[in-house]
Amino acid sequence: MTHATPDGVFVDPASEKLFHAVATRIEEREPQLTQQSPDVLPITLPTEEADRIFEEVAPKKKGRTVGIGSVNEVARATSSYTLRRDEEISQMKARMDSQQVRLDSLEDLLDVMAVGNPTMQRMLSERRTALGLPVQDPKESDPNRQQPSNSTNYFEDM
Repeated sequence: MTHATPDGVFVDPASEKLFHAVATRIEEREPQLTQQSPDVLPITLPTEEADRIFEEVAPKKKGRTVGIGSVNEVARATSSYTLRRDEEISQMKARMDSQQVRLDSLEDLLDVMAVGNPTMQRMLSERRTALGLPVQDPKESDPNRQQPSNSTNYFEDM
């Protein structure tokens, strides 16, 4: 907050008015973004959009935005930056999807290993419970999975 004392009291009425105008616009915009989001989780306005709102609301003097000082001289975020950021996000999402497939495969392997091993079944159940995951019986996890036979006793012939 600019032009305010450390305890938050504005020293300039114009700064206070500008602050409240920007805050109001941001508070109006965030619920709109939340409603548009597919998972309807609360969304915080990106810095770029908050800056745009500030520039729209703030008064201009000699073609410059009042209240941001030398920031007027800094180049604004470009569409190439936004495009690059979107590409990076897409790459990260693809990598997360790939990692999830690998984790699911590992979980299936552990389930197969746990069949016929009560100690391992108990450990997997405890771990899943601790992580808040659903506990499943490895014998029932995949009906197409071949279950090992426990009827062979390798020590009978000795």
